[in-house]
Amino acid sequence: MRWDLKGWAVLHALAFFLFFSWLLGYWQELDEGVFWWFNGRLVTVPGFAELVAFVNQRWIDGAVALLMAGFVFRHFWSVTGRERASIGCLLLLMAACFSLQAAAGKALPIERPSPTMVYERAERVSQLVPDIKAKDASGDSFPSDHGIGFATFLLFACYRFPRRYLYAVVPLVLALAMPRVMSGAHWFTDFICGSIPLALITGAWLFYTPLAYRLAEAMITAVEKLLSRWRLQG
Repeated sequence: MRWDLKGWAVLHALAFFLFFSWLLGYWQELDEGVFWWFNGRLVTVPGFAELVAFVNQRWIDGAVALLMAGFVFRHFWSVTGRERASIGCLLLLMAACFSLQAAAGKALPIERPSPTMVYERAERVSQLVPDIKAKDASGDSFPSDHGIGFATFLLFACYRFPRRYLYAVVPLVLALAMPRVMSGAHWFTDFICGSIPLALITGAWLFYTPLAYRLAEAMITAVEKLLSRWRLQG
């Protein structure tokens, strides 16, 4: 409900550090190392290519979204009254922020193809496992829209979920964010230095300023007035 300038500044500083350290090339060696580590195992580890292809299907993304929604609604139903309404409004705000984040990412004057498109000798999971339609390439991979969704959800979880939830949610989200990296559709830093900074800036404004509280209160008040009118008309 109040400004927390220290927290706000820390999240912004971390976001800018991640992005500009990537822009200056400090992550390139790690990026290449992570890509080739996974890419080599597509042909050297039995069953790994099939696993990577399976987890990179579109319907898996939908299943993951339902899983995350399950955690949210479990917490939603564990609270009552105005807190429940506040969480519902915050979810709507974060959904709107996701759209803004994705638009901001696309507006960046950066065109970065995925590693499978950069390296001609890279193994392609779509060729190794042709029976499964898996995403393994992107002409513009930075930042990862897939990663923005995970990072935004992780931020919500860290600030709003009880601590006992986080022991399951945090490792799960980090693991589920990796399939696109494993297939070579995204670089590791598309998530770490692209998606996470956008989520951090969003979190700074939602959780360290009165913005989210005031917007949520305005939404709740508007709904209450609307319901009152319907009751009077009824």
